[in-house]
Amino acid sequence: MISLSERQLSIVQAPIGEAMQVLASAGSGKTRVLTERVRYILEHTKKDGVIALTFTNKAAEEMSSRLESVTDIEERCWIATIHALAQRILDQYGHLIGLPSELQIYERDQDRKAVFLQSLRENGFNIEEFLNGDGSKAKSREQIIQKYMEKFSIVKRELLSDEEIWQRYSGETKFLSIYHAYQSALIDSGGIDFDDILVYAHKILLEHPGCGNIYRAKYKHLCVDEAQDLNKAQYEFIKGLCGEKIKSVLMVGDPNQMIYGFNGSSHAFLCQYFVQDFYPRIIELKQNYRSSKSVIYLANKLKPGSQVESNYALDGHKEIIKHSDENAEATWICSKIKELLNKKNHSEIEGEILLTKMVVIARNRFVFKALEESLTKNEIPYALKKGERKAESDSVFGKVLDLGIRVRLNPKDWVDGKKLCSVLKIRPPERWGDIDLLNRLANEIRKSEILLPDIQADLLKAIHELDLEKPNIMKFYGKLKQIVESRQVCNEYIEEVERSLRELEEFKESWVTFRRKGLGESLTAFRNAMALGQLCDNSDQVGLTLSTVHTMKGLEKDIVFLMGMCEGVFPDYRASSKQEIEEERNNAFVAVTRARRWIYITYPLQRMMPWGDSRLQQSSRFIKEMEV
Repeated sequence: MISLSERQLSIVQAPIGEAMQVLASAGSGKTRVLTERVRYILEHTKKDGVIALTFTNKAAEEMSSRLESVTDIEERCWIATIHALAQRILDQYGHLIGLPSELQIYERDQDRKAVFLQSLRENGFNIEEFLNGDGSKAKSREQIIQKYMEKFSIVKRELLSDEEIWQRYSGETKFLSIYHAYQSALIDSGGIDFDDILVYAHKILLEHPGCGNIYRAKYKHLCVDEAQDLNKAQYEFIKGLCGEKIKSVLMVGDPNQMIYGFNGSSHAFLCQYFVQDFYPRIIELKQNYRSSKSVIYLANKLKPGSQVESNYALDGHKEIIKHSDENAEATWICSKIKELLNKKNHSEIEGEILLTKMVVIARNRFVFKALEESLTKNEIPYALKKGERKAESDSVFGKVLDLGIRVRLNPKDWVDGKKLCSVLKIRPPERWGDIDLLNRLANEIRKSEILLPDIQADLLKAIHELDLEKPNIMKFYGKLKQIVESRQVCNEYIEEVERSLRELEEFKESWVTFRRKGLGESLTAFRNAMALGQLCDNSDQVGLTLSTVHTMKGLEKDIVFLMGMCEGVFPDYRASSKQEIEEERNNAFVAVTRARRWIYITYPLQRMMPWGDSRLQQSSRFIKEMEV
């Protein structure tokens, strides 16, 4: 076993079968403790299986790699995100609650909004009147749609019953019927949204106890990482999975790092409901083994008493610097980065000081504008850290590939079907559900005005010919690669051809990743794995990383720059209640504790507003607390 402190060891080697709540502060080794607890259970029981739930696919992969030496690990241990586990239950037992056999996940906001508007039309609403919120301005129309989508998510994340929906939205007499119309429209199109995954999986576990018993017969223990970020739907799903049989539940988390309140998350599920429901043994881990004394000092200013230095903590370095404006702030950061790179080595940094050991963190991505310009000017390579969802395609080929597969899997999918027809510049069919649709579209577009129509037609035919249960993607890839490469000799569309080849290559790599991870073999399983972010490239980015607080959660770097620390930016101007301000403080705590060694915190005294005016700024209240 790897080296563990006495307190960490007491968690790992606790009697098997009991519930435990571990309140573990940043840098205290909570994920390592959880991983070693899983190892301990597997090595000290004969056949017991363990489910380990994480909040990101990257965390699940890292845990899997740490446990790969355990005998029969793949057979006895299921490591996944909560949504991935719930999706597996839907795939296997969705038919028991009347769900279509081939469900598609609408992971894009614009797709859900299209379904919403269609549901209104089908239920006799005049769209123009419905969206006439503020003089029919486009912005207000979008805001009205977005408000409804947010309310639908609240209903699902809080698992509200019809009666509770009626009470919550009593001032909106038609809201309940609008919500049900939206849900019906989703199912009629053969789709669900991301929140539905947990709602329906939870329903299966409650209404069909036998399904849960199948899992409980194999998996006797459950471990949950980042449990401070659970929302009601997630917590109730976990309870439903445990039923009355599974009592061996380990929840690990840090209330000080709860930063997903906008998703309905609350540390109450870890700190209150879990205690009431499972009567766990409670253990605290406060010692930070990761960060320097300087970083821990700032963290304790934000959250007094939250961190304890390890005996071997390095001194580190901290600086808080104000600048005249955003350009001066960006210039200083670039200058400091060059200075650090020129140092090459330092006793507190293991190995050479490189861009890959640095990150610039901001409350939101809009803060980076001036910095990105300065980085480009100074020829410093950088990349904005993205989430786990795949970005939309750039080329016509890539769009047809993505949308064509969605329609092939679900011919009733008019949402993606209409988008496909729009890309192909042809009129959409009056009715959806024709399994031969892609063939008909292929014949129709050969003389279309789109880029490379013959290639798009061949692509649609190739998608139509795929075996849905066991598609030969490598043969599909080879055939299309040959077709696209044949057009490289034509200079007219050279950029489009290159983009098409690049996105075809990415598609193939996603399939290879899908099969390597053992996530299934059908085209539906592949498509859903993409929607769940299980196939994203988790390799480290080249150059300097720019990251928002939320995308940096669970990660760390030797050197952190925390920029844009102005009141109204960090904390966010929308945070007004005590609870919202406390979550902003959690965000600041998370940002600071991403640093292992050195941290530089900056803010401008003036900022350019989106409408073009320059405004004086106050330093963030968190700056004032850390400067004391």
